[in-house]
Amino acid sequence: MSSVLFDRVAHRYDATRGHSEEVAQRMLQQIDQASGGNAQARFLEIGVGTGRFALPLAAQGRQYTGIDVSEKMVEQLVGKLDEVSWQKEELAWGSLPDEESAHHPHISDVQRFLHQESQGRLRIVMADATDLPFTDQSFDALVAVHVFHLIVDWQKALEELLRVVRPGGVLVRCWTENWLEQWKPGLRDVRNRWCQIVQELGGNTDVPGTGDDEVTAWLQQHGLETVQTDVVTWEFQTTPRKIFEGVEQRIWTSTLVVPDDLFATSIQHLRVWVDEHYGDAIDQPYTQQGRMLINVTRIPE
Repeated sequence: MSSVLFDRVAHRYDATRGHSEEVAQRMLQQIDQASGGNAQARFLEIGVGTGRFALPLAAQGRQYTGIDVSEKMVEQLVGKLDEVSWQKEELAWGSLPDEESAHHPHISDVQRFLHQESQGRLRIVMADATDLPFTDQSFDALVAVHVFHLIVDWQKALEELLRVVRPGGVLVRCWTENWLEQWKPGLRDVRNRWCQIVQELGGNTDVPGTGDDEVTAWLQQHGLETVQTDVVTWEFQTTPRKIFEGVEQRIWTSTLVVPDDLFATSIQHLRVWVDEHYGDAIDQPYTQQGRMLINVTRIPE
C-alpha cells in the first residue's frame, strides 16, 4: 500500500469536502472540455473516492474508470449508484482489451455500471496508482483531484499515468491553492497550532506525498508543459470551533498520519490552547476563501 487511506472518515467525506454547485460545475466543465468533451473519450481517475467527479461525468455519457485503494470510500460511491439510474454489468476482469490480467491476476474487485439514459459507463477498480492494471495507451484523459499529496511514491504514479495515456491525451489536475500551508506548524490558526503541538510531542504531520508545484516540475523535467486553464474561487464561513472539531474528528489528511496515542495527547493540548486563545470567540464566524487551480498537461502526439 502506497497512499493514505480514508476508510475511517469515508462516511462523512463528502460533507467535509463539498463545494458549492457552481464551483463543482466549473470544475466538471474544465475536466470535460480538456478531454474534448465527447462520449468516446476514455477517462481514468486515480483516487476516485466517493465519485464526486466520476458520477456526473459518466452520467453525461462518458466512458469513465475510477481506481482507489479505500474500500470504504468506494462503498460510498457504489451506494450512490444504487440510488440513481445505473444498471450493474457483470463482466469478469480481463473481459475488456485494456484490462491487463497477466501481471495483475489479483484484480478481482471490479464493478461496472451502465447509465441507462446516457449510455455512459463507470468502471470501478480497487487498484493502486503506482501499479495500474491497464495496458499501455488505454485512456484519453487522466484525472487527479487533490490526490498526489496522499501517494508516497508519487513519481511512480506519474510514470504509470504516462504509460496508460494515449499520445495526444491529457492529464487534468485540480488542487486547492496553498492547502499545504494550512498544515504547517505555527500560531496562525487551530490547524497550524495543532501541527506545532504534534511536532513538540515528537511527531510529524507532513503528508506522505507531494504538492502540485512539485508535480508540475516533475512533468516539466520530463518534457511536458502544464497550462493553468482556470482558477475557481469561492467563499465560505467557518468558526474556530468547527476547525477544532475537524482536527479532533480526523477528517483531514494530516490528522490521519499521526499515531493514535500521540494524536489523543495532541488533542488534549490543543483543546487547552483553543480555550485559552479564543475563549468566548470560539463560535465567532469568519469568512475564508478557497481557490481551486485547474492544470492541464497535454501529451504530445
